Amino acid sequence: MKIQTRRGFRTARNATVAAAAVAGLVLGSAGAASAEVNDQNRIVSDGHEVIVTQEDTFIQGVPPIGGSPLSREWFHNGRGLANIVGPEAADFEGSTFQFGYQVAWSASVDGAIGFSWTSPGVATDLKATRPAQYKEVEVPKRDENDQLIPVKDDAGKEVEDEEGNTVYETETLYEKLDEPGDIELSEVTTKIDNILPQATAAIELTPAPGIEEIVVAEGDFDGDFKEVQIANVHGAATGVIGPVSLRPFVRVITDNGDNVTTYGQVWTL
Repeated sequence: MKIQTRRGFRTARNATVAAAAVAGLVLGSAGAASAEVNDQNRIVSDGHEVIVTQEDTFIQGVPPIGGSPLSREWFHNGRGLANIVGPEAADFEGSTFQFGYQVAWSASVDGAIGFSWTSPGVATDLKATRPAQYKEVEVPKRDENDQLIPVKDDAGKEVEDEEGNTVYETETLYEKLDEPGDIELSEVTTKIDNILPQATAAIELTPAPGIEEIVVAEGDFDGDFKEVQIANVHGAATGVIGPVSLRPFVRVITDNGDNVTTYGQVWTL
């Protein structure tokens, strides 16, 4: 699932909403009062602190539909947050937000684990600029000793003008005007993504015990903040013998490749 964000007219906080049916992700900037912080991790990237947090995590196991003793089923609620702190944090671009799980199982008979959601979304991208204006100015060119540089012909003789004055080299500089140019709206794009239904993220299980990591949702965001409300994301495992363990994670990968991950507690079903 692609997480949509607004670009252009960038604010310090980004917000998108993606609603789900039986399972879903809700993305936004609305915080919750007295949220319980379950896990947090941080790194320093380009002089800025990148912090990822999981809050109010709750994974509830439910009786599987069909009642098979080889099936497990659950719903996940919680919140994942990314904060970038520093003097130019609001100007960060191209960061990637990921949400997913580490899953472990004891044994499997042709088993699989899947996570499903639906997420229709509409996003409008606006790109506008107000470019500065400049004028060309011809100025005498000077050498490293701040001396004027005479123009020389092919024989190495200094060139003179019609009045017998030495001709000196010039260079073109650009002087910035006090008034910027007009606002230019360069691009307006409206997108409708992820129309129902949305494909399920899934992995096949090996017969022997194993551990796998699966990214359930990811997307790019700009600015210094991103919040993902995890609302009844539905998970199911089939063909498993013994318990299934889940460890949710939230990860941010900055545009320069630095990444930080917060792993939550293990939930056993």
